[in-house]
Amino acid sequence: MELRNRFSFNHNAKRAIAELFDNVKEGLLIFAILIGFGFFINQGVELKGLYMDDLYLWSCYGEQTFREFVFPMGSTRFRFVFYLAAWLEMFILSGRVELMVPFNIILNAAIAYSVYSISVRMSKGRKLVSILVAGAYLLSRFSYYQIGQFYGLMESLGLWAGIGMLYYIWRYANERSSLSYVLANVLYFMASFIHERYMVLVPVLLLGLLIGSKPERRRNRQIAEQDANESQEDGKRKTRSRGQSVTNEKTVPKWIFLVMTVAVFASIQLIRFITIGTLSPAGTGGTDVEDTFVMADALKHAWEQVWFVFGHNSGPDYLCVMAYEDSPEQIRTLIDRSNMVLGLSILAFVVGMVLEAVKAKNPKKLIPHIKTVLLFLAFIALSIGSSSVTIRVEMRWVYVVYAAALILLAYMSSVMGYAAVLIPIYVALIFQPETFYRDNWDTLYLWPNQLRYNSLAEETVGKYGDDIFDKQVYIIGNNYEMSDFTAQTFLKVYDRDGDAKNTKIKFIDSDFDIKSITDNSLILWEDKEHNAYKDVTDFVAHQRRNYAYGSYADGWVDEHAKIVLMNGNTDTLRLGCYYPGTITGEQVCKIRVNGKWMPDLVFTDNYMIYEIPSAPYQMISLEFSCNFYVANAKEKRGEERLAMVVTLGAK
Repeated sequence: MELRNRFSFNHNAKRAIAELFDNVKEGLLIFAILIGFGFFINQGVELKGLYMDDLYLWSCYGEQTFREFVFPMGSTRFRFVFYLAAWLEMFILSGRVELMVPFNIILNAAIAYSVYSISVRMSKGRKLVSILVAGAYLLSRFSYYQIGQFYGLMESLGLWAGIGMLYYIWRYANERSSLSYVLANVLYFMASFIHERYMVLVPVLLLGLLIGSKPERRRNRQIAEQDANESQEDGKRKTRSRGQSVTNEKTVPKWIFLVMTVAVFASIQLIRFITIGTLSPAGTGGTDVEDTFVMADALKHAWEQVWFVFGHNSGPDYLCVMAYEDSPEQIRTLIDRSNMVLGLSILAFVVGMVLEAVKAKNPKKLIPHIKTVLLFLAFIALSIGSSSVTIRVEMRWVYVVYAAALILLAYMSSVMGYAAVLIPIYVALIFQPETFYRDNWDTLYLWPNQLRYNSLAEETVGKYGDDIFDKQVYIIGNNYEMSDFTAQTFLKVYDRDGDAKNTKIKFIDSDFDIKSITDNSLILWEDKEHNAYKDVTDFVAHQRRNYAYGSYADGWVDEHAKIVLMNGNTDTLRLGCYYPGTITGEQVCKIRVNGKWMPDLVFTDNYMIYEIPSAPYQMISLEFSCNFYVANAKEKRGEERLAMVVTLGAK
């Protein structure tokens, strides 16, 4: 009996696992496709060295306690949800900065999968359309910050929470799902503490509450029947249970939700006032919205963002990659054609929803569509408005608007019929423009500096690993204008144990500022042509001490040898000369300095000091001609025999 029960349990467990896998395998496959596409289109994007905001955030992580980092009191910003996520990522990745871009790509693919899932639901199961708009989301030129910066985590999480909030409000407005409205408020609260500009979305909550449909049995039964039909097509049971739950769910009075939303908004403002001492949001570039807001500029910025969504970049290249007017004709043509397709799609949507109402002989069929359009337009307008009140428009702020517009496009396909083929055409048309602008991300304001600091990381930690902390890093000049904070903090990011030395980068006017180049010296040069740093330690060392012929790095010289070197900050070059043989007084070495013969070096002892007058930092050519050699030496390096050991700069 026990064996039979055990067999039955194992059989049931295997069947449950098989059913679970059958339910999720399609989603896993699509998620894998989106991850693969994300890595494909982001080839070449690297983050190896942190600077500016990213480096400052890391320094706070390294120097503050968990409470101080996640809940910074008295700061200009209070984004504890983002700070918590950032703390967790830095804790997991430690000093492995190079893993931040793969992490960002996977995170953005997860958001794209959410776009896909929401689109499937809102488009009534049109999976091809949904995966195309998810792909268009990943493809967008707006993703430069989310992918290429550690701080992109903030933008990604804010976007994710924003579109999630919009989706749940849509569900409440159309299904009167109480749980959906609660979740929308939770996501609104979280988004507001990821980035404060999402606070302006509270009217979307109130609009959803206002237009929420009445809880009629007939309406719920229709939803249940619709979901049941979808479950039959997919061969799944979960959609049926979802529809069933809608029918059985008790409806919470709207006034309770109104109180809840007001309480959520008030709590956000109260928390902000307590933690940062003001209700005015901080602007970009260290400004304050209250000080920089100008209505005319805000309207101009809003209009720019609208055009961004339709492929028309505007503003200086360092903010938009390349303005539409300056783009190649082929790119402009594709953008214009994609907008024509969008126009036809909108027309097809309007015709489709009208025909749907006419066919059903019920004008109320238009109401759900009107509600959806109103919600999305309100979300888009408020998102644009919130990022138009500061001193400039950055493309990363348009990403959430673009994501919402793509989901709305997928929703429109639900009544477009065969005209839904316009959506694949639209995605095909924008592919080349988006990839073109992606290929020119290096014109953006943050990209040149990021390339420099990637190069700095490669030439230091990338080349020497943890041994870099045994070296003193020097940079000749500072034309890149690296700040003192960056010079003091940059290498600390890679110090996982926290006890490394020599993490501060020092600037020198020339290599003459370094008295002696040792194995613990690393000298970098600014390669402005390639926007990078180059390791010139060996070159400088070779320039200072060139073993031309018959001389070797360990000090041995042949019977005839030459050394070219640079004197240090002294007026005398001291040579320590050691001959390991028997001294007879006949061991003589003739020495020529810069072509001029000096007094002979006559060995009266095995170790002799020979002084040569020389100006500081002077290039010196030393030529040796010895009448002796080491007898019975086991080693012969050049054509002649080894004679003696010469120590340059002897004490």
